[in-house]
Amino acid sequence: MGAKHIFKLKNKIPAHSELMKPISEKLKKILKIVTINPPKIPVINNVDVKFENTSKNIKKALIRQIYNTVRWKEIIDFIKLKKIFVMLEIGPNKILTNLNKKDKNIISFSTNNLKNFLIAFKKINKGKNEKE
Repeated sequence: MGAKHIFKLKNKIPAHSELMKPISEKLKKILKIVTINPPKIPVINNVDVKFENTSKNIKKALIRQIYNTVRWKEIIDFIKLKKIFVMLEIGPNKILTNLNKKDKNIISFSTNNLKNFLIAFKKINKGKNEKE
């Protein structure tokens, strides 16, 4: 059928694929009862590659990102265009932080536990204070 390579992915769930569409409906129900306040720092929608600043739009994006492809390269290009050079990865792993290691223009911190969160917070505040 035209495939050049076929290999098994080490993946526990089919994240970011159409197979997750039924799960997105469950998330939609959960998000109806969750309060998301307008963000004080930019939140980038990884489906549309744009800033979201309302609870409604953030929830819609979260639902759609479960079954859509993450546009990582476009997100990084968007971040650079907006002159954002510090990123916080919020989640249980360091996948995105590790992807960013190759790009010396972006400082990426994993906040996968309290210790890492506090380290990232201190470094961000230190950089902010140096600019002032």
